[in-house]
Amino acid sequence: MARTQRVFKTTMLVTAVIVLSKVFGFARDMILASYFGTGIANDAYVSAYSLFYLPVLLFNSCISATLIPLYVQERDQRSLARANHFASNTLNLFALAALAISALFFVLSRLLVRVVYVGFDPEKADLTVQLVRIMLLSLVFNITSISLSSLLNAAEKYVAAQLTGFPLNLCVMLAAILFSRRYGIIAVGWGVFAANILQFLILIPFLAGWFRYSPTLDFRDKRFHRLLVLAGPAMLSMGVSELNHMIDHALASGLNPGDISAMSYAYRLITFLLGVLMVPLTTVMFSRMSRMAAAKDKKGMLEVLRRSILVISLVALPIVAIAAVMSLDVIKFAYMRGRFDMHSAQVTAGILVCYVVGVPAFGLRDFLSRVFHAIQDTKTPFRVSCLVVATNVVLNLILRVFMGANGLALATSIAGYTGMTTLLILLKRRFSRMGLKRILPEFVKIAASALLCAGTCVAMNRLLPPAMGTGRVFIRLALCAGVSLIVYFASCWATRVKALRELADGVIRRRG
Repeated sequence: MARTQRVFKTTMLVTAVIVLSKVFGFARDMILASYFGTGIANDAYVSAYSLFYLPVLLFNSCISATLIPLYVQERDQRSLARANHFASNTLNLFALAALAISALFFVLSRLLVRVVYVGFDPEKADLTVQLVRIMLLSLVFNITSISLSSLLNAAEKYVAAQLTGFPLNLCVMLAAILFSRRYGIIAVGWGVFAANILQFLILIPFLAGWFRYSPTLDFRDKRFHRLLVLAGPAMLSMGVSELNHMIDHALASGLNPGDISAMSYAYRLITFLLGVLMVPLTTVMFSRMSRMAAAKDKKGMLEVLRRSILVISLVALPIVAIAAVMSLDVIKFAYMRGRFDMHSAQVTAGILVCYVVGVPAFGLRDFLSRVFHAIQDTKTPFRVSCLVVATNVVLNLILRVFMGANGLALATSIAGYTGMTTLLILLKRRFSRMGLKRILPEFVKIAASALLCAGTCVAMNRLLPPAMGTGRVFIRLALCAGVSLIVYFASCWATRVKALRELADGVIRRRG
């Protein structure tokens, strides 16, 4: 019971920090939409950031999926000093690799833009190249921050690791507000540059007292070799969502002007939902499962897995239902001001619906991949990720013809469910008996309550008149969502959903 309370307390604290960070991120996107709308400048910025984020994505997938289990194993089975020596060497080697890759991407940036965004005209392509090169100047700081965040998570300092989102939001907002009128979207590129340096600097104080850095550079370190063996497959398996999003952007470059920006704005809301609903649980449970795997506690891992599936479903399904029904109001409230007009809102809302139906799959797929990573199996998620990417590409090429940008988003969601289902099947084979039948009745209750929530939201949406203006749209959203959520939780409580009652008990004990 004490352990459950600690996990609940930690998860709630991490959630609070992430929510605050995401709120700042939401404000950042609102400001960008107001200043740049869905025009050429924002298309170039979104495309440039996607290219810059490609090496970040690969490093992040590699580091976050492998460094934590190996560091925990080294610390628990040997000593803290040996673990810190291994971590220092890993930090230095990754920083060196980041320098080399940033130089390579800087030289090849124009070729990459031409190859990836074939539909761009020369003006948009040149602006994209300029933005990519500005961002690449700070890549090494970004990669080092990822390594430090993973070490902080391994040390169960989860809150400190979540602080890195604030500098990006703050710097981009200030760049847009203070300098965009004179320097345009280029100012936002320099905002990203400054943010990456600040992300690194704010993490350093949290290392004091437990992590001792050493300026070692050992290419022959067997532990680092082990990390690389695990990291190769993990790069794709953990970054499949962002990779699919990048593929969507590449294929959208030949569609209507502004479609890339609309897809980006819609996807930012999806990452907001995932960050608030999934990341806290995944972050805390991954470290816990890594310790259980090191102790060969199979029973404990499966119990964590079953509870996590139910909690993710309990929280995600009603939010997805409401967001899908109220998509236009969500976009109007989030972005409709300045240069972001009604046409932009309608286009973005359609894309949001196609993305949001995949949120449960995105969250569960990433969580199930973490289960494999906890037992130091990165090959299985890698193979599944290859299947997901292939499915996304095939569906993109088909649905793009009939549905345009909406089809690209829908293809990503369908591919997400393909990956989630495949991972569940493979986990069942790995553990023989996962005990999923035990939670099936609970899942059915949650799904039925979510359908009731969706029906309530549809009724409220038809009952209330359309609204314009941020304040009126917010009131309409709050009424529809509030009534729908009351119906949902009342249904869950009436049908005795255990996950809801456990969360309620945890809240009561926390307040007590």
